[in-house]
Amino acid sequence: MFLLTIILLGFLTGIVFSNILSYSDFKDVSSIVKDYFLNLKNGVEINYLNNFINTISVNYLYLFLLFIFGLSIIGIILNPFILYFKSFIIGFTTGIIIAIYGFIGIPIAIFFIFPHQILNMIIYTLMSFYGINLSIKLFKSLFLRRQTNYTEFMKKYLKVFGLSALILLISAGYETFLADFMMKLFTFLIK
Repeated sequence: MFLLTIILLGFLTGIVFSNILSYSDFKDVSSIVKDYFLNLKNGVEINYLNNFINTISVNYLYLFLLFIFGLSIIGIILNPFILYFKSFIIGFTTGIIIAIYGFIGIPIAIFFIFPHQILNMIIYTLMSFYGINLSIKLFKSLFLRRQTNYTEFMKKYLKVFGLSALILLISAGYETFLADFMMKLFTFLIK
């Protein structure tokens, strides 16, 4: 529940922040978003391989950070922060799309989030949960002198990491090749 609350707070904060940007900042961000959707609408050639590499790199960066921080006590603090930051970015982008396009932006924002961003957040939450659990076990072992069987837990932790990496690969493929196509279906509404 704690992690889900962090995600919800990050998402809502991102939406609020997207609506309180200064005019010049909003103009800069909206020009990037508008250019992206105009390129989709006009059928500008997309470098799918480059997009896939960028997407999988970012996905794996988040996953790797959650995994590494979970191997130390600092993961108790940093893993929830990473979840908050990632959900903030999703909320911010969603808020910007809706602020620019109004009601027309709602289906575009939905295809921006669903299903790949939702799947990514589930994976990050699962990885964060295991990482925080391991960090707490380390804390108890170091400071409270409690004995813990790390071998069994590390096997689970590594399995979750491997499964998460595989799912994020599939998610990146969807985001790169199918999500753009789905959003393109709604670009006829954009002027």
